[in-house]
Order: sequence, then structure tokens, then C-alpha cells
Amino acid sequence: MFHVTILDTMGTPIVVEVSHEVFQVFVEYEREMERQRKADSRHRDCRPWDTCLLFEVSTEPLEQTYERTRILKEIRDTLEEFSPKQRRRFLLHFAYGYTYMEIAKMEGSNKSTVMRSAKAALKKIQKKLAA
Repeated sequence: MFHVTILDTMGTPIVVEVSHEVFQVFVEYEREMERQRKADSRHRDCRPWDTCLLFEVSTEPLEQTYERTRILKEIRDTLEEFSPKQRRRFLLHFAYGYTYMEIAKMEGSNKSTVMRSAKAALKKIQKKLAA
């Protein structure tokens, strides 16, 4: 049996013993809530991930804006060199916060394959930025 913490009507936490299936529902819910929190923070006002820093860009010195724009362009150019599958895996994990397991389930593939693909993409981007 597993234990989860819930709140009663007064807001007091209560530890409850539940089955594995119910525990999995709680775990999935927490993952979804965390992913949603990450997505909300990245996508203020429904902006795409590459423009979510618009406010920060508008208040920073011109040199920083230029450097940020140059780096984003290099990342975008590098992403275009990837296969569609590798690009999708990289963006789902590193930009949108999906776990490797969730991406593997979406694609019907293996978690380790998705992880290797996304991490290889990250290394390519890091190498390109370091050059």
C-alpha cells in the first residue's frame, strides 16, 4: 500500500493509505500540475517559447538584447539541422517540460531512446554555442 497526503475541509493535511493504482493517479496529477506550472511561466500571455522573454528584452541594454537574439538565432538554426523527431523530442522535454517517459508514451517508443535523442540534441546546441 502507498500513502498520499490530502487536505480535509479545514485545510489540514491527512495521510491516507491507498492502492498502487490510486497512488499512480496522484503521481500523474502532480506531474501534470508541475508541467502546467512550467508552461504557464514560459508562456505568459500565450506567447511562443522563443518570445516569452519579450518584457525582459525590452528593459535590458541593447548589447544584451543583441547577444540574446544572436544566441536564439543560433539555437533555431541548430534545431533546423535536426531530424523532425529529434527536434520534437528536444522541444517537448527542454522547452515544454515533458518527461522522457511521457514523450516515449506519445511516440510509442523507448524512454532511453527518447532520452539519448534529446540529450544528443542538447549537446549539439551546446557545442554550437561554445564555438
